[in-house]
Amino acid sequence: MESVLQTRLKEIQIYYSNNKELIHADFKKCIDMLYSEACSLQQKEKKGPIQFLSISYLQRCIFTKKHEVRLDLYDKDFYLDKCKTTQYWDMNFLFHFFEQDMEYFKNHIGKLTFQIKDYEEKEFALWYITHYYKIAELFFRDHINDMIHNEFSVSLKRCEDFKVVFGGYMDEQTVLHQLREE
Repeated sequence: MESVLQTRLKEIQIYYSNNKELIHADFKKCIDMLYSEACSLQQKEKKGPIQFLSISYLQRCIFTKKHEVRLDLYDKDFYLDKCKTTQYWDMNFLFHFFEQDMEYFKNHIGKLTFQIKDYEEKEFALWYITHYYKIAELFFRDHINDMIHNEFSVSLKRCEDFKVVFGGYMDEQTVLHQLREE
């Protein structure tokens, strides 16, 4: 399995390198829409200062094959923020490799055993996709500046303790960046 991951990582790097501008433009568009929506809500005094930019992967992708991450701007109440500001960004540029790996494992294991039960395949997929979430986390760590400095960020009211966090939706999240405004 490690050899599959190492080979796949090289393929991901090549694909990313060849499509970097398109991927960045699409991500920037999503972030701009998120910030624009929050700025508009703040101008109407419907949304308070932002404390968290949350990037969440969604476990449902194992079942739906739609590999989006959820981007939210939350106030100090985080998930309890009364005024939701959300965008979804399709990360198929990364997760289509995950789907290829799953097909490979399904075919490879299928030759070794009689039949894999559906729940066994889903359990394996939930475990295996964590490797891809770590790659996604690296992408977001590399793009912190794109997420906190854009044309709308000047207008956005933020808390002094603004954080960018990453993790599963409604699950524990890791702080990728913390901005302390002086």
